[in-house]
Amino acid sequence: MKSQDPNRRRFIIESAAAGMALALGGKAAQLSAAEKKSPVRVGFVGVGARGTVLLRLALMMDGVEIPAICDIDEEHLARAQHLVERRGRPTPEGYSKGPEDFRRLVERADLDAVVTATPWELHVPVMVAALEAGKYGGTEVPAGVNIDELWQLVETCERTGIPCMMLENYCYFRNVMMILNMVGQGLFGDLLHCEVGYQKDERMTGVGPDGELSGFDKIRAERNGNLYPTHPTGPAAWLLNVNRGDRFSYLVSMSTRSQNINDYMKKKFGENHPAARIRFANGDVNTTLIRTENGSTVTLYYDAQSPRPWDLILRVQGSKGIFIGNMDKIYLEDRSPQPLTWEATDKYYQEFEHPFWRKLGNMDIPYGRGVCDYLALNQFLQAAAYRSEPPLDVYDAVTWSVITPLTEKSVAARSAPVDFPDFTRGKWKNKREKIFYEV
Repeated sequence: MKSQDPNRRRFIIESAAAGMALALGGKAAQLSAAEKKSPVRVGFVGVGARGTVLLRLALMMDGVEIPAICDIDEEHLARAQHLVERRGRPTPEGYSKGPEDFRRLVERADLDAVVTATPWELHVPVMVAALEAGKYGGTEVPAGVNIDELWQLVETCERTGIPCMMLENYCYFRNVMMILNMVGQGLFGDLLHCEVGYQKDERMTGVGPDGELSGFDKIRAERNGNLYPTHPTGPAAWLLNVNRGDRFSYLVSMSTRSQNINDYMKKKFGENHPAARIRFANGDVNTTLIRTENGSTVTLYYDAQSPRPWDLILRVQGSKGIFIGNMDKIYLEDRSPQPLTWEATDKYYQEFEHPFWRKLGNMDIPYGRGVCDYLALNQFLQAAAYRSEPPLDVYDAVTWSVITPLTEKSVAARSAPVDFPDFTRGKWKNKREKIFYEV
C-alpha cells in the first residue's frame, strides 16, 4: 500500500492508465467521507506457513505497521518477529501463552486490524474477538467450519458495525479480474453459468513423514463433501453478483468413492502401515451444482485426491459469449472475427486488463500466489485504513464457506437439494457496486 495524500478516498475504479472505462457492473459508488489512516496497524494471529506469507506481503507495503504477533509455536513466533526486524522495523510484541492468547492481542489499543491464518476451527473465535474489540477482521479461508459459527460471525459484524473480510486471493487472479471488467461492460451479455473448481493433487497435505495425520487430512478422513470451496466459488460469485442483486438459492452434491488417497498411502508407506488402513470418508471427486435465485447456475468441482495438475477451469458463459480459462480461449458473438470459433485472449488482455494487473503485473512478489495474494491483503488493509467497507464482506465470507456443510448434507442424503441460509436476511436484493481501493 503506497504512501499517499491522507485525503484520498475509497473509490470504484472508473479509469485506468490506458484510459479505458471500467463499468464493473454499474455506476461508481459514492465516495467515502472517511479519511485514510496512515499508518494502518495490524496484528497477526497464526504465523505458520500461510501466516508467514501474509506477513511477508504486509512488509512489502508502505504505511503498514505490525505491533504484535501471536502464535503458540515459539519457533514460528520468533521467525516472524525476525522477519519484521530485518525490515528495520520495531520488534512486534509476541503472544504465545496458549491457544487463547489472541484475546490479549486483540485488546491492544495500537491495532486497527487483525489477520488470522490459524487452523480453521480458530478462524471464527479470533475474528469474533477482534470485532468485539473494534478491530477490522481479516481471515484466511474458509471463514468458518459450521453453520452456527458462520451465523455468529455475521451477527457479530452486524452488532459491532466492524467489517470482516475473507482474504480470498482467487478473486484477484489476472484472468478473473479481466473477465470481471468485461462482464461489467456487457461484453458477455447476461451471465448464465460458471464452471469452477479446486482441482489440485493434495494427497499428502496433512500427512506427516511417518504417515501420521494432522489438520486437513483428519478432516477428509471424517467428512464427505466439498471441503475447500471458497477459492473457486469466490470468482463465480463475484461475477454473478451473488449478495449484490442475486443469491445462492440451493445446491445438490455428490461424491465419488474414496480410492486414490488410500492407494497412495499403501504405495508410500506399505500395505500394513496404519495410514494405509485408514478409510477416508471424503470421495476423490465431489461435484456440486448451485442455482441462484435469479436462475443462473454454477458447476463446482472439488478434486484434491487425484494424480492431476492444478486446474482452475473458470468457464464463464453469458448470453453473448463464453470464456474458458483452462484453454485461455474466448468467443464473443458480437466481436469474435470467425463465427463459432475460439480465439486467443491476447488482444483482450491488451484492451481489458484490469488496472490492478496493469500496474502490478510485473511486480516481483515471490510469496504465495504473488500478485493476487498481495492484492487480497492490500485491499483489506486499505479498507481498514479508510475505516470503510471491504471489497469482500462478511456475507461473501460465510456464503462461500457454508458450501462445505451444505454439500456434506446433500451427499449424505443421496444428492438431495439443500437450501442456502440467507445470511443477508434479504439484503442480497439490493444491488451494490464492487469496491476497489487504489494500489
